Amino acid sequence: QVRWTLSPLLHGALLALALCGVAVAVFRPAAVPRLGDLLWAEHGTATLDLVGGQVELLNSLAATGKPLVVVVMSSKPQVLPASAVDAAALVQAFSPGMRGGRAVAELLLGLIEPSGRLPISVPRHIGQQPSYYNQIRGQHGDRYADLTQDPLFAFGEGLGYTRVDYTDLRVHTPELGVADTVRATVTLTNVGHRPTRETVQVYLRDLVTSATWADKELTLHRQVDLRPGQSLDVDLELPAAACTIVAADGRRVVEPGAFDLLVGSSSRDRDLLAGRFTIRERPVPVG
Repeated sequence: QVRWTLSPLLHGALLALALCGVAVAVFRPAAVPRLGDLLWAEHGTATLDLVGGQVELLNSLAATGKPLVVVVMSSKPQVLPASAVDAAALVQAFSPGMRGGRAVAELLLGLIEPSGRLPISVPRHIGQQPSYYNQIRGQHGDRYADLTQDPLFAFGEGLGYTRVDYTDLRVHTPELGVADTVRATVTLTNVGHRPTRETVQVYLRDLVTSATWADKELTLHRQVDLRPGQSLDVDLELPAAACTIVAADGRRVVEPGAFDLLVGSSSRDRDLLAGRFTIRERPVPVG
């Protein structure tokens, strides 16, 4: 068993913070003495918690009342304490590479605009694992008596220095055939005072399927640059052949019926606008 003590380092960090207006705290498992050597030797960690006294350090920094910016550098989602979740800013840097420090600094100084979106869901507790956005509709075992199933941060989430509003989703092809293309338009408005690059995420929900299938799946995304105050109509096109499920015989098929086109800034239902379309025709194999 490996044990650590952070008392001298913690004392030094609090003394340094007393002379500063803002604390920027960077956390990563490989930064912990001895554990870092093991991780570089291709070992993993069983826990998703911050280890080696890092939670104690984080809680102590937060208790000072100074604005706290938390940067997490890890190759997997970490279970974060409340002091990190409630910080003034939280940056998930993953493994940013040799120039990652400069990139994070430029981000925090406002020299570049945050535009990243989570490629994973971040759990509130290790007991929520596996945590992913495309849950099977109606599956058992995803409801807890002591904790919500919602992740702390969902697939596709990410903030910037401005806010983009999504309005007026129009589906131009309410009925179509398997060989046709779903066409839609959504209006984006940058309501802040900074430019931004917004990732428009398009999910598909097949309302009635012959086989058990995911509640929604990411099928398309577009990146759109917006000036401060700018509104823009964004055209979206999705081939009906992409609206597939895997049938009982293992083939991918497009089944006729109703679908919801979900467009927004993340995989959370609250962030998505919905428009409906219907595919008319018999099931057609696509691969």
